[in-house]
Order: sequence, then structure tokens, then C-alpha cells
Amino acid sequence: MTIVENIYIPTPVRITKIIEETPDVKTFVLDYNAHHLPGQFLQVSVLGVGEAPISIASSPTRQLEICVKKMGSVTTALHNLNENDYIGIRGPYGKPFPLDEMKGHDILIVGGGIGLPPLRSVVDFITDYRNEFGNVEILYGARTPKDIVYKYLFDDWKKKYTVYRSVDYADESWNETVGVVTVLFDKISLDPKNTYSLIVGPPIMIKYAALKLVEMGFDPAKIFVSLERMMKCGVGTCGHCNIGKFYVCKDGPVFRYSVITQYMEAL
Repeated sequence: MTIVENIYIPTPVRITKIIEETPDVKTFVLDYNAHHLPGQFLQVSVLGVGEAPISIASSPTRQLEICVKKMGSVTTALHNLNENDYIGIRGPYGKPFPLDEMKGHDILIVGGGIGLPPLRSVVDFITDYRNEFGNVEILYGARTPKDIVYKYLFDDWKKKYTVYRSVDYADESWNETVGVVTVLFDKISLDPKNTYSLIVGPPIMIKYAALKLVEMGFDPAKIFVSLERMMKCGVGTCGHCNIGKFYVCKDGPVFRYSVITQYMEAL
């Protein structure tokens, strides 16, 4: 008798470390090798509560991490867990960022809010294969200074890459740019003709960031966005994440902007 693996049954995975990023965001370090590529996601479950799609926040060259904002029942249950507790994992799923295609080119990374974690997987990958990529510029925007994730990483990133940050609303501690992330675009020094751009964040931010980059001369075919949608199955069968002819879970979540722009409801 042939035993067929059930792709809908999660694998139990132990949480080895929890890092509080912001008042409502935590990073979970997991004892698991997902065999993933940057840009893919996991279906993460808490027993008795449910399952939710969560972007992978780590490079495949490093220990697996997810970064979770407390928003609904599953993410709230995740936030209530402790180190050495177990969660369920399915995946990885979805199309990743095309890192092989990007080799030899400059990279522009644009993140908004909790959109930075999936981009961190790219930053760490580039760091570990630094000689295969050109110059890197990182633009990151958050609502307030307290909402900035990975505060402990920026000093190290600034030693390797050009980094600019902004917040929508500043406090007395903030001495950097104030405004939405697109106000940082005037600081970009990369040549649009030799640059791949990666954008992850709230849909409205993705929409206007991509439009602005195209206006600045960046090639729509070299702009990649990562979309969110109500993903349930993760493998393109339930239809919840449908956008036009695409399923975000299977055909995305990473899309080439030149392809997805015609489906403007996605943004």
C-alpha cells in the first residue's frame, strides 16, 4: 500500500526563542528547517485556535524565524505562547523573490511596517552571498518610532548598505525623516536601469511606491511586490486568495509588478 503524505497536516515545531519587537509584534525563532527561499510563507497553526499565513523572516542560510503582528485570533494565540511551546507548520508555499535573476544587479528594498520581515530574508541572503550582488539601498517606513521592527539590526545594516528610515508620526526621540516611506525616494542613488526593486508593506503603500518608482524610470519588469490575501489552503485549491487569474498563495505572494499591475484591485 502506498502512503500519500497529507499536505494539510501540519508539522509540530518548537519555539526556541521569542523576541519582542514592538508592543504588538514578536519574532519567533523556530527549531525547523523549512527548505525555503526568501519571499515564501508558512501556514502557521495553534492547536485548538486555527491557522494563518505568515511570511518567513529569515534567509535559508540561517535559523528559521517568523515575525508576527497581533491582529486576529491565531496571531493573538501565538503571542500568548512561550519559548519551548509548539506550533504547527505547513509549507513553505508560494513564489519567492527571483534572487538568481537579481544577481549582478543593484537592489532597492522598500519596506513599510510589518512588511520588513520578508525583506529581511532577502537582506540576510545578500549578506551571506555579498559578492554576487551589487549595491543595496534599504528604505523603511513605520507609523511611529515605537512601531519600528528589528531596531537591533539597523546599526549593522548601515555598515554594509545604505539605509534610510522614516516615520509617519515622530516623537522627541526621532531625528530622522518624517513622512510616508515614499518621501525617502529622493535619496535613492541607484541607477534605475541596473536595479531590481522589492516592495513589501500595506497595499496602499505598495501601490504608490511602485507607481513612484516607475515614474522615476525603474523598469516595471524589475519591480517585485509581495501581496497579502485571505489565504486558507496555501496550495491554490480553496480559491480564497484569488486575484483575477492568479492565486496569491500559488502564483505569488511575490509578483512582478509589470504582470500584476493590470489587476489593480490587488493593490
